[in-house]
Amino acid sequence: MSMEKLRVELLNDWFASAKNFSSQWDQFWFASASTAWIARVRVAVAFVSVMQFLVDGFWVPSWLAGDGWFDLETGRYFIGEGISETGSAYRWSLLFPFSSSWFALLVVVVGGLASLATMLGVGAKLSPLIAWACLLTIHHRAPWLTTPAEMLLAAGLIYLVIDPGRIAWDWRPTRHDRQIRVSANLAVRCIQVHSLVWLCFSIASMLQQQVWWNGTAVTMMSRQRGGYWGIIEGTSWLGQGATVSILALQFLGLMTLPRASSVALGYLAMVVLAGLIVVFNGDWMYALAILALTSAWVPRSAREITSA
Repeated sequence: MSMEKLRVELLNDWFASAKNFSSQWDQFWFASASTAWIARVRVAVAFVSVMQFLVDGFWVPSWLAGDGWFDLETGRYFIGEGISETGSAYRWSLLFPFSSSWFALLVVVVGGLASLATMLGVGAKLSPLIAWACLLTIHHRAPWLTTPAEMLLAAGLIYLVIDPGRIAWDWRPTRHDRQIRVSANLAVRCIQVHSLVWLCFSIASMLQQQVWWNGTAVTMMSRQRGGYWGIIEGTSWLGQGATVSILALQFLGLMTLPRASSVALGYLAMVVLAGLIVVFNGDWMYALAILALTSAWVPRSAREITSA
């Protein structure tokens, strides 16, 4: 075969691959999907959000009031207000101009009710938007006191504004399901992609810290948060193995969740990861938020993904 013919064949293969990628990209984002799929994700995310606001009710009014334990001056200092390149301009919160403990309690109550309404399918797209705003109002007021669960929940709630899914509680997909929408698929895909980005950033953040290389990270977690296993020795096989396992499970999820043939293995990895976080770190909310967000990868039936 001459070089000219080889060059032409290579170019044809390249153009065919590019065209195929374009069609697959459009199919991924803009196919129609059953509203039952995003509805189940909505219930999972909103349920964890309700629990988050219940927890917030025990500390936000007393800690984040103007004269609370984490008063306005301290709060502004810790978000870097007035200091360039700290991102403080993007951490605006209603709890700065309205600093009474009653208003803080109102934010928690409204956020909890909006989350409950989201879970029940009441209020359509407005309920998750209100819950998201209340969640960020608390987070931006004191990012140092809040948990990693809040950022996962905030992402899930704002994507539900695209399409909250089917309202009816009968989620069985039928062969002639009329409740399929492009927006339902788009909402699911946004949550899916966000969960993968979170895994990438989580892995990268861990690998930047020496404790994840020398196997003592779980020891630090057990001392800081007080998991159910108690304090773990850094040199023990348990501490070393748990540290490696937490990293490995995230790698496994990143590799297996996007593939239909291995999505069950990927979600199992997330379940085990959540279990390890609870046992060694005691952070139930973070574990539940991980399971809620990554549940977007698991449709109940192939009929829930339907071409328009």
